[in-house]
Amino acid sequence: MSWQLEAAAAALLLANVWLVAQRSLWNYAFGIAAVSLYTAVFWDARLYAAAGLQLLFLGLNIYGLINWRRARADVGDVRVSSLPWTMLVISFGTIAMLGTCIALLLTRTADAEMPWWDSMNTATALAAQWWQARRKIETWLFWILVNIGSIGLYATQGLWFTTATYAVLLLVALHGWREWRRSEC
Repeated sequence: MSWQLEAAAAALLLANVWLVAQRSLWNYAFGIAAVSLYTAVFWDARLYAAAGLQLLFLGLNIYGLINWRRARADVGDVRVSSLPWTMLVISFGTIAMLGTCIALLLTRTADAEMPWWDSMNTATALAAQWWQARRKIETWLFWILVNIGSIGLYATQGLWFTTATYAVLLLVALHGWREWRRSEC
């Protein structure tokens, strides 16, 4: 896989997440382009859970775009709110179960690199993307965990642009959390 493709995917992802933090609908155009490129990057690195996640992200990006557009049409802005603590607990339980199922599948059926790490990171990213589409502030907590996990995971695979991207995304996630908490309805 070419480093240029990885670099392009990384640049699109950075733009995507920055625009999410700003609550801009334009984030979805960049997000759809980034996940499309990252599908190929992760498949080539044999990070199959991460590659499959990109396809799920494609669907969640489309869902999020629809949800955010409706919210903006209803109230003139993309408003955010907090999750009840029970949903946060349920989310972590779901992450553990889904991550375990994906890891068991990958260890039994594929030549996956780092199947447990990849799978738990994938499950956490799915929760983050879901709550982002639903405009919940806690999405940023999940993204912070994903970014920390991704830095190590992608470094072990020599995906240096992606590793650097996730280091920057960690900072953007901290910024997004602060911004969304300030604008909570």
